[in-house]
Amino acid sequence: MRPSDGFTLIEMLIVLIIAGVTLALGGLYFGRYLDRSSAKRAAEMFGQDLTVARNTAYRSRQRVVVDFDEAVRKYVIRVERGDTLFSRSFDDDGEIRLSSVDLQMKGDTLAFDAQGIADLGGAGGPLGQAVFQSGAASFRVSFNSMGASRVDET
Repeated sequence: MRPSDGFTLIEMLIVLIIAGVTLALGGLYFGRYLDRSSAKRAAEMFGQDLTVARNTAYRSRQRVVVDFDEAVRKYVIRVERGDTLFSRSFDDDGEIRLSSVDLQMKGDTLAFDAQGIADLGGAGGPLGQAVFQSGAASFRVSFNSMGASRVDET
């Protein structure tokens, strides 16, 4: 038997094919993970923002409004008589990138009155809902008139 002088071309091609398939599968799963984590983080953030909006309305005795702009994937929470508390943007320039944002209420607006109770009349039921989607991953936030929320994967 002759001592080996290195790898043959066939052996190198097999290794490269295996490495390419492994990288492609890893990239696919990583992309799904990023989509899922982005949608979940945005939904959790919205749930926390509802609590802040409700608490601000109750403490300041002023109406606080949550305005969704689904076309540009953002929402703004503001005191009705002026100040913007904060704005969340989920477009390509935002901290979290989503493919869609949907407040499933008429008018795409939610308001907490001066007692901290939300008007869910446009929701069509006792709970309001908002859906945050990134790629194939989608999370739904269900919330009541007191701003308490629950995040579920859809």
